[in-house]
Parts: sequence; structure tokens; C-alpha cells
Amino acid sequence: MKKDGRPGPRTGVRYHRPKLTPPQLTAGDKVRVRSRYEKECVEFFEERSISFRYEPLIILAGRQYRPDFYLPDFDLFIEICGFTHMPFYTDRVEQKKQLYARHGLKAIFIVHNGRGSLKDKLDKALKCQMEKL
Repeated sequence: MKKDGRPGPRTGVRYHRPKLTPPQLTAGDKVRVRSRYEKECVEFFEERSISFRYEPLIILAGRQYRPDFYLPDFDLFIEICGFTHMPFYTDRVEQKKQLYARHGLKAIFIVHNGRGSLKDKLDKALKCQMEKL
């Protein structure tokens, strides 16, 4: 039984969880990514010689998460949010924001719907973050 009263899986029962689709696009120095937005981000980081890790595995509150990027020089996570027209997606983004804040992680959530330049948004967000330091 789940906390909200709905029936849940029996103890010890494991359900198949679909794996993430493997990255399909090649960006920059042979980094494979899942989306065009992520490809633009990789190109942005490489143009500016910013070191990054793509989808690092982190564990928060006993669950696994894979933020889009981690910038070790800034100790900063970057999430690119492109599906803001989907209510469940925006709810999930809000949950992640709260979770990162609760664990004291610095994170930037960049909402990009295809309008304007993603690289400009990244540049502005990083400059803003640099001012906070």
C-alpha cells in the first residue's frame, strides 16, 4: 500500500523500468548527447573552454538523478528544460529545484522552448552566477 492509500507493488516484487535511450547525437569532442539543446550546450562549453560532465550520476534522498551537466570549476549543475508545455514536466522541474536547494546544491534551470538563442541564455545565466561568487 502506498502512502496515498493506492495499492502498490508487493514487497520484493521488482517491475521492469525502461532504461534511458542511449545518446544519439555527437557533439563537440565526441560527446554523445540526447537532444539538440544539449548539443548546443556542449558546443557552448567547448567554445569557452569550460570543463563539464554530461549527465553525472548523483544520489539525493536515496534516489538517482542525472542532471544534464555539471561544471566542476563552478561547482554548478545545469538543467535544460525544454518541455515546459507539459504540466507533469514542469512539476518535476519544481521538485528538482526544491531537492537541489534542500541538499545545498547550486543549480541553474534554463527554460528553452526553441525561441531565441540557448547559448545567449547560458551565457547570461553563467555571468549571473559568477556575480554571485
